[in-house]
Amino acid sequence: MRWYLHVDMDAFFASVEQVLNPALRGKPVIVGGASGRGVVTSASYEARKYGVHSAMPGFQARKLCPNGIFLPNRHKVYSEFSHKVFAILEQYSPEVHAISIDEGVVDLTGTERLLGPPLKTANEILARLEKELGLSASGGLSTSRVVAKIAATLAKPHGLIHVPAGSEPDFLSPLPVQRIPGVGPKTYEELQRRGIKTIADLLKHPELTRRYLDFDEAQSGERSHDHSIGNETTLDAPLKDRKKMEEVLWELVEEVGGRLRKQELYARCITVKIRYTNFKTITRSRTLATPTCFDREIFEAGRELLRKNLTPGGSVRLLGISASTLLSSGWQESMFDIEKRLSWEKLYRGIDRLRRKYGDEAIGVATPHSRRQ
Repeated sequence: MRWYLHVDMDAFFASVEQVLNPALRGKPVIVGGASGRGVVTSASYEARKYGVHSAMPGFQARKLCPNGIFLPNRHKVYSEFSHKVFAILEQYSPEVHAISIDEGVVDLTGTERLLGPPLKTANEILARLEKELGLSASGGLSTSRVVAKIAATLAKPHGLIHVPAGSEPDFLSPLPVQRIPGVGPKTYEELQRRGIKTIADLLKHPELTRRYLDFDEAQSGERSHDHSIGNETTLDAPLKDRKKMEEVLWELVEEVGGRLRKQELYARCITVKIRYTNFKTITRSRTLATPTCFDREIFEAGRELLRKNLTPGGSVRLLGISASTLLSSGWQESMFDIEKRLSWEKLYRGIDRLRRKYGDEAIGVATPHSRRQ
């Protein structure tokens, strides 16, 4: 029986600010959007009581919560706390998959003999995050990754939902299909046209159940890599200059590349996300000839997508990059490519080792701006 714990940090950026400055505890902290033209990237639960939420324009958040304490984004600080979070998770399983800076999945399969029942372990993990880091987290525990994710979302804030084996359909059935990760507006419209509004409706269609839910995973024993590893940031000030956008993109890539190498995974698909000040959002993907986990190659693919899809004169407020179609083995390479990959692996192993020991700022590979046209 497989067991997955999905850990989702609560109001992560705002919570980190409250940890670093205890005077902010219990107050409506809003990260981002201070200028009024930017957007909120995180809001404490005290601010959410006023209706403030992430991705909301700053001016709107200020109207809803005039006493809100607006703080700038400090991505490096949040990244450091993220490393601390995952360091705790990795003490419980060799299989920890980072989904984003504040969200991850811990594979607790086979840990019962050493750690005890998965539910006991899940409670212990969440308690340690709060005790050692001062951060609240929510969790979902299930035999299915997708169900664990949904449970963690419903458990927010500061909760844990355990979905026992065999009870997944009963847990999911009353929920709207929008609760399923990956079901966006277009997919939802398509499902509605087929008369599917709830997960109970979806479960009547085996082919769709297999597509959107992963019940069979618990019985199959397969270890798939169908998740993605991504990183995005909302900018305090909108950007029009492509060079500055690429500098931001490079910082995002370094974290994505590091997570891929830590999990010993290679990505075949790279996706860039761009959101403008008018909230128009586009995502564009590129499939690579050879899977990679190296910052430079991820950046080159992301930069190409950025260049091709930027709206001339448009002001960008959010940038993101993600790696998907993840593989650990099974593709063919030429002898030259194998030698190149081994050389890059040796270089990045050294870089990652120094970063773990001395911090993210200790060393890096120069941004490949010299190739710009």
